Amino acid sequence: MNKQLSFFEQFGLAIKSYGKAISFVFEKGLWIYFIYTIVIAGLLIFGGFELVHHLSDWLEDWIMFYFSTDSDEGWFSFLGDALHVLVSVGLKILFFFIFSTLSKYILLILMSPIMALLSERTEEIITGKVYPFNFGQFIKDIFRGVLIALRNMFIEFGFLFLGFFVVWIPFVGWVFALFLIIVSYYFYGFSMIDYVSERRKMGVSQSVSYVRKNKGLAIGNGFIFSLVFAIPFLGGMIAAVIAPVA
Repeated sequence: MNKQLSFFEQFGLAIKSYGKAISFVFEKGLWIYFIYTIVIAGLLIFGGFELVHHLSDWLEDWIMFYFSTDSDEGWFSFLGDALHVLVSVGLKILFFFIFSTLSKYILLILMSPIMALLSERTEEIITGKVYPFNFGQFIKDIFRGVLIALRNMFIEFGFLFLGFFVVWIPFVGWVFALFLIIVSYYFYGFSMIDYVSERRKMGVSQSVSYVRKNKGLAIGNGFIFSLVFAIPFLGGMIAAVIAPVA
């Protein structure tokens, strides 16, 4: 392709690719990969939600222990109740967002062997180019997938840590929360694209440069990945297969 697509053209292309990927998976017999994702994603989702629930309740009790008041006066009672609601809702939103972000990366790490094979198999079907199985290269692909996922996770969690202080500021916090969501889309799409970059013998720095030039593709892929992942129970199982194919 000689012409560099615009951001919105790339974004639209990434969205359309998901529609094609769904039919492609079933037509070409790639649905078998769902078996692995059902086990991994199921354990991750059920265990994660329980952990988020207990952690948010524990931290809420700890905070309210230091900030609660025994005063029965109307004003102080109102402030105490308002603080309780703010802390309860704020912590649950924050912990859910952290878990949602972390669980996607855990899934990407655990699914790295399958995603590497799935991405390679997809290219073989589309282009006809066969990649002979090489165990050493396969391990290298897995290691790189894990490395990229960890790199992106730590960068995103750096933004999340900053967001812990900014999110309480009216308007500014809301804008920053939107920025965090877009950043997460970018990094999820990055992980999918890097499987192809690895087969092109591109180093990590080259892959980073390529994705930066094609932000629309990464954000579009990550956007649908996150939407599918958000489907209760089934989302993680579906997203982990469809995203690398797309």
